[in-house]
Amino acid sequence: MGDAILRNLTLLRAIPRHPLKRDVASLHHALETAGYRITRRQVQRDLGRLSGIFAIRPDVEERGHARGWSWDRNAALLDLPGMDPRTALMLKLVQQFVPQLLPPTVSDALQPYFRKAEDTLRSGADTGFGRWTDCVRVVPREMPLLAPKLDPAVARVAYDALLQGKRFRARYASRSANGKEHADVEINPLGLVVRGNLIYLVCTFWTYTDVRQIPLHRIRSAAALDTPVSRPEGFDLDDYIRSGVLQYPNGEATGESIALKVIFDGRVAAHLAETPLSTDQRIEPHNDDEVLVTATVQDTQQLEWWLRAFGDAAEVLAPKALRNRLKTTLTHAAKRYRTRARRP
Repeated sequence: MGDAILRNLTLLRAIPRHPLKRDVASLHHALETAGYRITRRQVQRDLGRLSGIFAIRPDVEERGHARGWSWDRNAALLDLPGMDPRTALMLKLVQQFVPQLLPPTVSDALQPYFRKAEDTLRSGADTGFGRWTDCVRVVPREMPLLAPKLDPAVARVAYDALLQGKRFRARYASRSANGKEHADVEINPLGLVVRGNLIYLVCTFWTYTDVRQIPLHRIRSAAALDTPVSRPEGFDLDDYIRSGVLQYPNGEATGESIALKVIFDGRVAAHLAETPLSTDQRIEPHNDDEVLVTATVQDTQQLEWWLRAFGDAAEVLAPKALRNRLKTTLTHAAKRYRTRARRP
């Protein structure tokens, strides 16, 4: 009896959640691999009996034959053992803070676990674990913007392509054309990067080797291909990010460093002592209310946007090219505000 119970548990664990499925031959092989000597006919009988107890269902074709078995999409979890509060908290934090990192197929499969985690934490609301999700929040440092609309069907194709190492065909809207012109491209996906509320697909097109990143929400439609992904020689996603390309480098070169020198209002620059610009950053007194900050940083548009946000509380001394660009931008901005106010 004990052996039959363990065999049935092994069989239940081998059955995937809908829409995935496994046929009897595959389930029989899984049991044999686990050490159980059993015939396919016995597996079929076990499945028939277990389907009357658990939410497992056959995918039946027109002639009445089961092509495969799967758990119902919304099947409740087996409490063997019950979910402990630590696991429930981990799942709840994943659901709350990193949902965009989960492939749709994984997210679908985790939904029952998320619901179970919610129930577990709710039942222990008076404990530390139950209170934790009410006490923790993540807020953006920058101006909060609404996330762009992302086609779920497109996201599913793109995430599945990354999971399976396959290419996909897509219809892509270029930002330069204000989203009005579309191009049909074959995408060779290499990675996914989440930046704020935007999701970027790092990829190449067709057989080209130049790596680019495209916002996932600008893909209007997508269709899976069976063509395997080809990785450019030497490509590494972490190295690609460290090169600064996602911070929009000035010019064509990426990863180019500059020796930045900026005079800041002392109160404005106080946070740089705790969160420095670089490992070699130095802060020195300049005047009574000002400090001189020097640091080696990458020359990017992101840097310029950050410096412009300080307004008259920051003055770039070097490099000269950066100083001149900011001077031109701020001069034009001041000119706009000096003119007669426009009607809204």
